[in-house]
Order: sequence, then structure tokens, then C-alpha cells
Amino acid sequence: MGDLKLVDRPQNYTLAPESSKQIRANIKVSSTETGVIFGNIVYETSNVMERSVVVLNDIHIDIMDYISPATCADVTFRNMWAEFEWENKVAVNTVIQDEKEFLNHVIKSTNMKCLTPP
Repeated sequence: MGDLKLVDRPQNYTLAPESSKQIRANIKVSSTETGVIFGNIVYETSNVMERSVVVLNDIHIDIMDYISPATCADVTFRNMWAEFEWENKVAVNTVIQDEKEFLNHVIKSTNMKCLTPP
């Protein structure tokens, strides 16, 4: 429910009484605000009358923990960038005057890598 999409449907399991099973499922998140995921995960047990809900608003994520520098071909990067038009323009206010210093600041702040030589 919410702005979530199940990437791969998890396998069904039959459990013995008093047993438990930990499973993982990948979800695609469409909207977040300041690291909060909006939506709920709803699942059913064998008792069809009972539905369980996990509220994801209580889970806070720092996306910077999941970003790491990588390499990418220039053509591939430009194609991906074009697909995400909404990310093309970012307003930046800074007191940094030197271009190389600004580039290094952006690289460090976003935990990314410059794909072309400065």
C-alpha cells in the first residue's frame, strides 16, 4: 500500500506451530521525504480474517549510507541522465567561488565521483 512496489514476490512458506521464518523482499519506493518511506506492508497469515500491517513511516533511512562512488561510460551516463529529466536542474546557493573547490565539495557531499577529468 502507498508508493511502494514489490520487486519480486516472496515464496510462500508453511510453518510448524511455534516456529518462525525470516524472509526478505525487495520493494521499490516511489516517494520519500527527508528519508521517511510512506506506505504500509500488509500481509496475511493462514487465518484469512487476520491481516498484519508494518507501517514504514516509522523507518528512517539515510540514503547516503547506500550511495557509493562508481564508474560509468559517458554515453551510458548521459542516457540515464536524460531518462531522469526531473533531476536535471538543481538550484545551488554557495559562497564557494573556485570551480574546482566547488566540484570537490559536491563530490564529497554527495559521496559520488566525477566521471570526466576536471
